Amino acid sequence: MNKKILLIFSMMLMLFLAACSEENSTTSAKSSGDSSTNQKITLAGGSAGGLWSSIGEGIGETIKRSFPGTTFTYQPGQDGANIITVSNGQANFGLISSPAAIWALKGEEPYNKKFEDIRAVAYLQSMPYNFLVSEKSGINSIEQIVEEKIPFVTAVNTKDGPLEITNKVVFEAYGTSYEEIEKNGGSIQFIAPTKVNDQIKDGKMHGAASPQPIPTSSILELSTTVPVKLLSLNDNAIKLLEEKVGAYPYTIPKETYDFLTEDVQTAAIDLILFSSTNVPDETVYNVVKSIHENLEYLYSANKSFEGVTDETIANVKDVPLHPGAEKYYKEIGIIK
Repeated sequence: MNKKILLIFSMMLMLFLAACSEENSTTSAKSSGDSSTNQKITLAGGSAGGLWSSIGEGIGETIKRSFPGTTFTYQPGQDGANIITVSNGQANFGLISSPAAIWALKGEEPYNKKFEDIRAVAYLQSMPYNFLVSEKSGINSIEQIVEEKIPFVTAVNTKDGPLEITNKVVFEAYGTSYEEIEKNGGSIQFIAPTKVNDQIKDGKMHGAASPQPIPTSSILELSTTVPVKLLSLNDNAIKLLEEKVGAYPYTIPKETYDFLTEDVQTAAIDLILFSSTNVPDETVYNVVKSIHENLEYLYSANKSFEGVTDETIANVKDVPLHPGAEKYYKEIGIIK
């Protein structure tokens, strides 16, 4: 009987010690494998294979370099729609144009409610407005399109997106509209400018208009086979873009492209990395830290990152910083 009691006691003790060991192991894993080492990050960007895709993947690589235990997923998305994706918790981070972020915070069109949880994480690049036309079109200014009632055929980016809306503002500044252009025999095509090179080459389209980073690979590619030009905006158009989309005056240097013979006066908006107040401060802190500590890698991976510096990374106009990003920027002295 005593032997049975001893055996049972021994088995119970072994089970107790095993349970304690498992609990200690779990606690240790939690303390050493928290969000800083075993993060699961999802970033909503642009279409697969596009510029925003390469930017998103570049950011993902910096996170994995700084925090090797991280699982990173790039999720194809769309400017404007990424606000909803991140706000709903379907992604931790997203790429967005600055006007979209401002409109979302205020609940202005194209949004039907305020997204007050949206927070900026980092400035990524300036996107100057590019009004591109082929030499073959014979168009030398936007004024000419209006005054001569040219049946202008152009791509204006995805319909109702923030990048497309900038075109409506520009045409308004010149006293015209999509409807007026089509009334004159022209055509407004809701296609991304990066996808219309063949149509411009074949003479089926005069050009493309939209904010884009510089130098833009699709413009570089097109200019090697078709003579093209970038048209400057007048002061009225630049001012209206400032008022309606939060843009700022911008000069595209003539050295940007071989085909330019003079600087191009235009306006620019920003591409920013953003998150939500629902994403933990530590997670955002770690992402900003990984980007900042791996800037040299980003510069070598994609030239569009070259505008990200200590002077610009926290410069996100009219969009509040996420507390996690703000904490990091204060720690390294970028902001006070």
